[in-house]
Amino acid sequence: MKNTLTLITLFFTSITLACVGGEWYGGFYNLFKQTNISAEEFYPFLRDEYNHFYEEHYYYNANAKKVYPKGNVQLWESMLTNWTTSEIENAVYNYPDFDWKNKKSTLEIDVKNYLAFAQKCSEVFSFRSAVSTWDYEAALLKSEYESLDAEDLVSEANTLLATISNEQLKARYYYQIIRALHYTKNYNEAIAFFENTIEDKVTKNEIYYYILDQVAGCHYSTGNYDTAAYYFTKVLNNSIDKKKSAYNSFNFCTFKNVDGSNYINGIEDEKDLLLIRSLRDFSDEVNNIKKFIALDANDARVELLFMRALNNVERIVWETDSYEHKKELPYLKANNKHANLLQVAEQQIAFGVKNKDFWRMASSYLSFINKDLTTAKNKLNEVKTFSDQKKILNIVYEVFTWKTISPENENYIHKFLLENPIKKDESAEDWRLIILDKIAHTYLDNGEIAKSFLVHNSIQNTNKIQSLELLNDLEKFYLKQNKSAYEKQLIQISTNDKVNYLDYINYQKGVYYLYEQNPTQALVFFNKNKTYVGQKSIPALIFSNNIKECFDCVDSEVMVDEVYKAFPFITKTFNRKQLAENLIALEQLRQDEKQWKVKLANYLLGNYYFNISNTGYYRGLLTSNSNCCSHSYTYNDQIKEADAIIKNKENYNLSTIFLHDKTYFDMSSVAMQYYQNTIDLSTNKELNARCLYLMAKCELNNFYNVGASKTFEVKENAYYTFKLPQYKSFKTLEKEYSSTDFYDMIIDECSYFKLYTSQ
Repeated sequence: MKNTLTLITLFFTSITLACVGGEWYGGFYNLFKQTNISAEEFYPFLRDEYNHFYEEHYYYNANAKKVYPKGNVQLWESMLTNWTTSEIENAVYNYPDFDWKNKKSTLEIDVKNYLAFAQKCSEVFSFRSAVSTWDYEAALLKSEYESLDAEDLVSEANTLLATISNEQLKARYYYQIIRALHYTKNYNEAIAFFENTIEDKVTKNEIYYYILDQVAGCHYSTGNYDTAAYYFTKVLNNSIDKKKSAYNSFNFCTFKNVDGSNYINGIEDEKDLLLIRSLRDFSDEVNNIKKFIALDANDARVELLFMRALNNVERIVWETDSYEHKKELPYLKANNKHANLLQVAEQQIAFGVKNKDFWRMASSYLSFINKDLTTAKNKLNEVKTFSDQKKILNIVYEVFTWKTISPENENYIHKFLLENPIKKDESAEDWRLIILDKIAHTYLDNGEIAKSFLVHNSIQNTNKIQSLELLNDLEKFYLKQNKSAYEKQLIQISTNDKVNYLDYINYQKGVYYLYEQNPTQALVFFNKNKTYVGQKSIPALIFSNNIKECFDCVDSEVMVDEVYKAFPFITKTFNRKQLAENLIALEQLRQDEKQWKVKLANYLLGNYYFNISNTGYYRGLLTSNSNCCSHSYTYNDQIKEADAIIKNKENYNLSTIFLHDKTYFDMSSVAMQYYQNTIDLSTNKELNARCLYLMAKCELNNFYNVGASKTFEVKENAYYTFKLPQYKSFKTLEKEYSSTDFYDMIIDECSYFKLYTSQ
């Protein structure tokens, strides 16, 4: 039955143990190692985000070292004192292959006989393998199960028992007897055998709790759920190997509204039940710890409960996404759990518990979380052990005392990074990364924008974010004289063999001014750039326009207008510097004596600015990015843009500033003015009709980005209705250009226009 409980409570356990806490939804920095607790056997109940139990791995790894049940191996070691651990593991868990030729003492012969019998039992009950645990119902239906009889196994065990005197071996035979009775559904016989032969007569060691685990399953199968729950609390608290399965089984007992409390007799029982209740209850962590201390302040399980509560505090105060807000780390919410835990730690120190350094260190850490750095440092100095943890906290404390970062501080950082290198594939919750977060925050707080940015980013992350202030500060930092070792490191790690730092900055400034509709200033910076070329070249079709809306299509399929060919200086493809030159040339043509050149220059500029708008086909091209997908451009819910964040210091640091790319420049309004200029100069009704349609696309862009004062509803089908703007351009197109060929074509091609004209 125990295995049944393990199976059925898989989902239940994931709620009650692995993912509880309720307040944390993202990553956090874990600065205080959970394994600082003294009772290693309780490690499974430390907090883990991805498994039911702490650092448990379900997936098979062929290269992983085989881990054998520690409690069982240790018990064998206490009896076979002349054997190595490896010999014991091989004999017990690989019995058929073990070489017994040099094992000839009376005890060793008895051990061999027992292991042969245990192997036989395992073969008889092989259907209850680890695999069948996950398909228990199928195992119950096996014909082998129905034909099993415990009588022969029990008889053989009793015969062998009569030949030995070793108490541990006797207990192991008792375990096989109980197991045989349990697995053949002789539950009451198993319970009776336990009560009459084992309960008060066998040393309460690991094999005893193996037995008790089986007996608890028998009680559950007979409907005696409260007794089962009580026994599972004893197994969880006292066994090394059976803790996790006992926890699962106890949880299943609680579905029957029992927890074994009716059998509590004395402080040890109270502590056992309080522990398992506390593991399941995150709502009253501190009070549960205090209750346990009242029962026994020196019990190692107090450290376990305290550590779980402290880990929950870390989830709140060290959120890894705090950089997306103006949160100060540590981020102290209204609740004062950290203060309550600090009080607990201080009381434990005053009480004089055994593992005093654990409590001193915890007290220091909680004082630090409480932003009392002086006290935290003084307390940490009193800790004599835990050298690795102490080193980490000393480094963190030091960095968090800095209000500014001096050259001496930068030397400290440089030394720290040399001794503790951080790789790109490191865990996002690595304690070393909080050092970088705080350094970047301090730089930003003091207006050192470039250094704050470079702590986390390469200069290529300036692409798309359109912050001239950042670009200027990056240039100023690069040109700074007498840089510290850390400043030189920031420059070094921010570039690669393919990117020259200063050239890339000048390139980005050129792109910035292209979006500012200032090609003359853009050309100034493109001329300063000697090496960097954008990843994607610019096609002449950027001066064309499209009727068919298809961002997945190749541009030659959708860009049908080739008016740009009237100007030979527009080559088939060009780089961004040449784009700036083309734009300057077109602007100059707007002042030409020949009206057709003025008209076409306006028309091509209108096409260009709409095409680079966030609903245009070439959106993203200036920054060498894809034009996919609408949500990235027109449905971007990023309220804050990078430039505003930098100017107003709105975030904790700039580690994710590259996510705040600017996608909306109101290019459609610019394009609309050029199209209107074209119409004002043109007597060609076909061209004017096309311009009006393109202006309607600009109106739709404005609607997507800022809304419209007047809209009309469109019912696409019985289930979906949407709104569109009352296009002024469509109105003029319908009223004044209905006789054109373009009108006839567009009313067939454009469903929006057809819907508009049918109102």
